[in-house]
Amino acid sequence: MYFENIIGQEFAKKYITNSIKNNKINHAYMFEGIEGIGKKRFADELAKILLDGYDIDNNPDYINIYADGNSIKIAQIRKLQTDIIIKPHKDYKIYVINDAQKMTVEAQNALLKTLEEPPKYAIMILITNNKEILLDTIKSRCEIIKFLPISLVELKNYLTKNGIDDNRAQLLATFSRGSIKRALELSESAEFAIMREDIQSYIQTILDKNIVDILEIQSSMDKYKKDIASVLDMMVNYFRDIILLKEKIDKSMIINSDKIIFLQNMGKKITYSQVSKIIDIIEETKKKIKSNCNFNISIQVMALNIYEVIK
Repeated sequence: MYFENIIGQEFAKKYITNSIKNNKINHAYMFEGIEGIGKKRFADELAKILLDGYDIDNNPDYINIYADGNSIKIAQIRKLQTDIIIKPHKDYKIYVINDAQKMTVEAQNALLKTLEEPPKYAIMILITNNKEILLDTIKSRCEIIKFLPISLVELKNYLTKNGIDDNRAQLLATFSRGSIKRALELSESAEFAIMREDIQSYIQTILDKNIVDILEIQSSMDKYKKDIASVLDMMVNYFRDIILLKEKIDKSMIINSDKIIFLQNMGKKITYSQVSKIIDIIEETKKKIKSNCNFNISIQVMALNIYEVIK
C-alpha cells in the first residue's frame, strides 16, 4: 500500500496510487493547500516510489528547489533547465519547487517553456499554499491536486501517538486549523500559552462589565494583529465551552478542559442567550477583518457590541 505514512489526504492517495498502477504519471503536478498538511512529505513519498525506494536525500534524480531569500529567481529555473536535459540514472527525474508561489514572474515565464515540452522522464511538482498567485498559464499546464486540512480526529490521534496527553492534544488540534506543522509548533510555543492567558483576561474584562476596561481591549489586542483570526477563534471556543458547561454536557467535550474553574466562574456571570449573542458578534468581527475592514475599528465595535449585550 502506497502513502501509508501520510495522514489524511485520501483523495490524493487514491488518485496518485491509481496513476502509478495504470502507469499514467503526469509530467507536472501542483500540490495546493495550507501549510503543514503533508504536501512536501507526499512529494517525498511519491519520489521514493518512483525512484524504487532509493535514498531520496542523496539521490541526484530528486531535486528540491527552495526560495533564495524571499523569492525563487529566474536563475534557479535556468539551472533546472540546464540540469533537466541530463538523463536520469533510472526511469525518472523529479523536481520539486517548494513554495512555488514565491517564483518571480520571470521565473514562472521561464518555467513555462519546460512545462510545455518536458523530457519524457521528467516530473515536476509545484508545492504551494496559494495557487492564485501563480500565472494561469502555469496552472493550466499542471495537474492540480488539492490537499485538505487534517481532520480534528486524525490530528488529535497523531499528537497523542507522539506523546502529547489527550486533553492537550485536543486543544492543539482545535487551534491548529488542520495543520500538523502548526499543531507541533503550538505544542512547543510559550507564546501560545501567553496568548491563552491574554484571551482569558479579555473575557474576564468583558464579563466584569467595566466599559472603560472593555474599550482598552482593542489596544491590548493590537499585538495579535497578524494572528487575530486565531485569537478570535480561541475566544469563541471559550464561550462555546461556557455554553456546554451550562448545558451540563460531558466535560470531555470541553476544549479548554484545563480551564474548567475559570469557565465555571465566567458562566455564572452570563446567560445562555448572552453567550450566543457574543459568539455571533465575534464571528461577525472575524468576517469584517477578513474582508480588510479597519482592524482597530472592528475590534472596538466588537467590544462595544458585546458590552451592549451584557450591560
